[in-house]
Parts: sequence; C-alpha cells; structure tokens
Amino acid sequence: MTTVLTFLHSVICVLLVAVVLLQKSKGDGLSGAFGGGGALTASFGTRGAASLLSKATTALAVLFMVTSFLLALF
Repeated sequence: MTTVLTFLHSVICVLLVAVVLLQKSKGDGLSGAFGGGGALTASFGTRGAASLLSKATTALAVLFMVTSFLLALF
C-alpha cells in the first residue's frame, strides 16, 4: 500500500510541477521558452488554456494533499 501511494505521489508531484511551469506568467513562462506560446493559444484559445491549466493545477494540488495525508497515516 505504501509503495503504491509513494509511486502515485511521485507521479502527481511531477505532473503538478509541469502544469505549474506551463501556465502563463507575466512573461511567457516555460510555454513561451519552447516556442509554444502561439501554439498553445491556437490550440486552446487564450482563455481556454488558462482555465484548463488552472483546473488541472487545482485537481493535482488536491490529489497531492490527499496522498500526502494518506502517506502520513501509513
């Protein structure tokens, strides 16, 4: 059980870091560093990408807290 939770927690951590780095900041952030600023806007639209990444960040943050709590219990 602990091994599965630790693996899941690690995957969530990596995904959370990636999603946070892809979000648009005052500059272009990491998405603009790879030339993805225009492609990201073309794919999701200007508001769609922000809401999708914001929702993903929120969901991953909640999962991160839940797995942290469960790991603390076991």
